[in-house]
Amino acid sequence: MPHAHEGDGAQAANTPLTLDAMLGMQGASEPQGTEAQQAQLSRLVELEIIPRLMLMHRVQPLRPRPVAPAVDIGTADVQALSELAVHGSPDGVQARVEALIEQGASHEQIFLDLLAPCARHMGDLWDDDVYSFSQVTIGLWRLQRVLHELAAPAAPLARGDAHGQRVLMAAVPGSQHTFGVTMVAEFFSRAGWDVVCEPRASWQDLRSRSSREWFDVFGLSVSASDSLALVASAILDIRRAAANPQLFVMVGGPLAASMPDLARRCGADAMASDAPSAVAAACGSLRRSAKSA
Repeated sequence: MPHAHEGDGAQAANTPLTLDAMLGMQGASEPQGTEAQQAQLSRLVELEIIPRLMLMHRVQPLRPRPVAPAVDIGTADVQALSELAVHGSPDGVQARVEALIEQGASHEQIFLDLLAPCARHMGDLWDDDVYSFSQVTIGLWRLQRVLHELAAPAAPLARGDAHGQRVLMAAVPGSQHTFGVTMVAEFFSRAGWDVVCEPRASWQDLRSRSSREWFDVFGLSVSASDSLALVASAILDIRRAAANPQLFVMVGGPLAASMPDLARRCGADAMASDAPSAVAAACGSLRRSAKSA
């Protein structure tokens, strides 16, 4: 698998390319950029896109899927979409996904049974040197475009326990790992929550917003262990300023898998390792609050 070199990293820092910028690209243009940007994009693909889409493959949907789905999505579909993403036209992936939806495939199937396994398959082929860096970059970028398009109009899966409750989602300021925050926010939205997602906000922005508006839950993605002391201090500051004196604070992100006591270290109420468990923990906090009221 191709890796960025140290020298490229210094150049890339001068021309930052974020995943948000990738998702914001419009039209049929493919990712190109300078050599420095390609190096940074390599890190985004390897450290963020593949792991996050693989995470989607492991999680369960927020409600049971139909026993007999209208369309079966299997290995052949995953392999075909991978080839289409790498070797096909810019609009080929979108057209194939739309065709499956027209045949009866649900958004849940597309998310969990097609896009995520397809990303994992391309990652495996990259690791085996079957696909080049440029091929896998373009292929994953095309999957991201489809994911971005599907997420926006998706109807809530079930309003369930939410009842219009509000959640503020954010990442530790300065973090490059913001796609995960967006994904968790999407799961909350599909579960019926009123979601405010601020992946690029500063600590002051988050403190100010939580003091002006009522939020039942504050979710924070933490990606670096050397920032834990600052995170704990900022969470305490946000709690003190919050309009909701019982604000439920939850942490997650890249550190969740390797640091089981992340919540304790940050002074949070809970830790979630993936999007569905984050929604479940938040809903559980609401039920406990209702019982104690």
